[in-house]
Amino acid sequence: MVYNDGYEAEFIIDIVNVIRKKLDYKALYIEDKLVGIRDNVAAIECWLQDPSPNAVILLIDWMGGIGKTTIAKCIYNSNIFKYDVSCFLANINDTSNQPGGLLRLQSQLLSTILKTKREETIWNVHEGTIKITNAICNKAVLLVLDDVTTLQQLVALLGPQSFYPGSKVIITTRHKWLLTAFKVHPKVQSVQTLSTHDSIELFSLYAFNRDQPIEPYTVQSKLFVHHCMGHPLALKVLGSSLHGNTKDVWEDTMRKLQVVPNPEIQKVLQISFETLSDDKDKDLFLHVACFFEGEEKEYIVKLLAQCDLYPVVGIKNLMDRCLLNVEHGRVTMHQLIKEMGREVVRQESPKDPGKRSRLWQDEDCFNVLRDNSGTKKVEGLMLDMLNMKDAKSTSAITINNLGKRSFEEYLGKTRYGNDAILKSRALEKMKNLMLLQLNYVTFSGTCKKLPKKLRLLRWHGCSLEAIPGDTSLEKLVILDMSDSNLKRVWDGFKFIGSLQILNLSYSSELIETPDFVGLPGLERLILTGCTSLIKIDESIAYLKELVLLDLTNCRNIRDIPCLPRSLESLQMSGCPNIAFPRQVRCLELISSFSLLKNMDLSDCNLLDDSFPNNWSGLVSLVYLNIDGSKVTSLPKCIQTLSKIRTLSVECCSKIQSILGVPESVDTLYIRNNISLKKVQPAPNSRTLVYHDKCENLCDMVGRYKLQSIEKVERKIIRYLGLELNAVQGMELGLEVLHEFGIFSTFVPEEQIPSSFMFNKKGPKFSFKVPWHHNSLRISGFNMCVLLNQLPSFPYMEIELHNETKDLVWNYIKGDRDVPKGVKNIAWLSLWRCGNILEGGDEIVISINNVAVEACCINLIYEDDEQLDGEGSKAHRVLALDQISWSDRMHKDISDYAYSGMRHSFKSDNWSY
Repeated sequence: MVYNDGYEAEFIIDIVNVIRKKLDYKALYIEDKLVGIRDNVAAIECWLQDPSPNAVILLIDWMGGIGKTTIAKCIYNSNIFKYDVSCFLANINDTSNQPGGLLRLQSQLLSTILKTKREETIWNVHEGTIKITNAICNKAVLLVLDDVTTLQQLVALLGPQSFYPGSKVIITTRHKWLLTAFKVHPKVQSVQTLSTHDSIELFSLYAFNRDQPIEPYTVQSKLFVHHCMGHPLALKVLGSSLHGNTKDVWEDTMRKLQVVPNPEIQKVLQISFETLSDDKDKDLFLHVACFFEGEEKEYIVKLLAQCDLYPVVGIKNLMDRCLLNVEHGRVTMHQLIKEMGREVVRQESPKDPGKRSRLWQDEDCFNVLRDNSGTKKVEGLMLDMLNMKDAKSTSAITINNLGKRSFEEYLGKTRYGNDAILKSRALEKMKNLMLLQLNYVTFSGTCKKLPKKLRLLRWHGCSLEAIPGDTSLEKLVILDMSDSNLKRVWDGFKFIGSLQILNLSYSSELIETPDFVGLPGLERLILTGCTSLIKIDESIAYLKELVLLDLTNCRNIRDIPCLPRSLESLQMSGCPNIAFPRQVRCLELISSFSLLKNMDLSDCNLLDDSFPNNWSGLVSLVYLNIDGSKVTSLPKCIQTLSKIRTLSVECCSKIQSILGVPESVDTLYIRNNISLKKVQPAPNSRTLVYHDKCENLCDMVGRYKLQSIEKVERKIIRYLGLELNAVQGMELGLEVLHEFGIFSTFVPEEQIPSSFMFNKKGPKFSFKVPWHHNSLRISGFNMCVLLNQLPSFPYMEIELHNETKDLVWNYIKGDRDVPKGVKNIAWLSLWRCGNILEGGDEIVISINNVAVEACCINLIYEDDEQLDGEGSKAHRVLALDQISWSDRMHKDISDYAYSGMRHSFKSDNWSY
């Protein structure tokens, strides 16, 4: 029998496929409690429809238990009969690690492709690769390779990646680096964690067999959902384990999870850790999980590079295995991944914390130090006494001297100490301790014999007045003594060639800095909030590696010595005494610092003559902040900056004009300048200007001009349809705004012009431009919008659509010139549009975001201009800051007359 030019067997196959589809046939079992996978499935289904030869391979990646395999199964089940052959190879990593496992996978794949009932015999992996290559190049196949981890697995199962047209390959993996293993860049579908809503639903389905929690478990359910952080496997496992249990079991389970992760979840997540190829990457991961999650990547790299862990390549390897991520310069990891790493460390010695490599739980750390039970196994320790405030051994010590600190964040703060119960010798036994982080810990003893391998000493709230001069710190990379009682860093001279970061922030008793000759490798010096510091040691000039100097809120510092030319960031915000004498020496000295990128001089009481004349040598400076200065205009030296991108000149109460803004500036902050009247962004620039609360600002050159009506050319007043003189306009307080070639004002109802060519009720109307009997050219039009009430939105949107020319203007008008407390008002506007409107044009005008009662239109012809020009000389305004008909802005509506285009004109005239 022959059917549709085919054979009987093919006809039977077609029938079977149709029946299977109608029966919703599932080749692979999937639990019916599926939540939050719809978007991922839809995206992959869309990709399957792409016939492009570049759309053959898709990677589904992210951490273990996130739902990659479930999504792949859903795709496979719904598409299994749309290809010549379909094959799903599950658990590839587990199987290939077994003896002969890769051969079995090859045999299974080959048998499926060839549709043989018995397994194909393959003697070695190389033979299998050849056979698979020959088989898949002649058929449109759908292959799903689940949990691929190595390049060897890919090569064995896909060969040289030669596929028959229409074939699709889907790979699930925890290893992002596999992306580089393909001839053609594959599509990547990264599976994200579930939303809070989906997390609650999935958890509830397993805990309660319904999609929402039941009482009295609602609060506890939210705690478990928060703990899982959107991880599907964790939600499923914990929900199932709690099903049918009492409330006290739920509460005790949560307490236990804070110490010991669920073993089923731990087993799945730990697979990624165990696949790390060397101990360096494993140590790096454990350090981050225990101590540094959320820290800046640069900070971690500087520190751990000196621990011989090669963190640059190590972080990349961990990212490739979805064990961590870098977001906004900081290293982050999922909460459950962090808990997995910490559990790996806890299992090193479950009963004896002193024999673990890393200690981070405050109670464990405190007990180890109190009992002197630490060993040479310990590499890192982190103790925060603020978290131990309820312990019997702690006592509250109210911070004194609040007047000296004078920072709001310290008001009412309580510092917790430990009554010197801990002995400094407890640290001596930890011979391999490299990372020591202490918060408000007090030791008895001299603290002279710290471990010699220390790379990090972070001791916030240290009660010492100085570190003993003979303390061994020769390998130290980072010294962070923030919020300490230090008056000097150490006794005498000290040489630490390896020190790169010195942080003494908020050490309000500090009166002197160290001799920097002994710190030749120092890169960051942070003195934020050192309110007793008056000067900096002049030896700072010898720091050839220094890139950051932070003196923020060093309120009593009076002079800055010569600084090293290596500086990239100089932070001096809140140093009000450096402006005396008037010429600030350091601002002159830095004029040739070619590497300086970032400088903050806000709230330093800087005057006009505090600045030098020329900063053209600052060729790398991209950010400058002079907020709170007492300047009256933009300093000339700022106008010479060629690379500046962000300039902030806010809260300068005396500044009246900001002129000569460099062309390179793309963001200008000028908020809260109460005396500011005029701003001049660079001509033809796209500088974004933030200027709210500048009540007197009336002229942003090239953007807009707002003037009282007596400073407006008479021609404009007449075109607006107003029948009043300057005196009457002043009495009414009328102002005219000019932007984009549009002149507008708000007038009371009694001043509304009496006659218009076109008018209509409501916010939308249309009209056909009439032909003029003398064939005069249209030069503009006057629009009157009668408002039921003042705009309730911060903007009004006017859209003009010339349907004949297929041209759209969209004008978004700001609200800064809207009169306050006035009812029965109209908005008059005059649009200078050149020859854009012609007789016969069909025009549609819409006004949005305001309550419109009626709209009216008048057309203005060339002859009107000539008549006005002949008799208006007596009414011309001669003021330099006038608004005249011939004024042009950088962006003018008459320049945007291209057919088939939509042009947007967004106002800079906002009140915010």
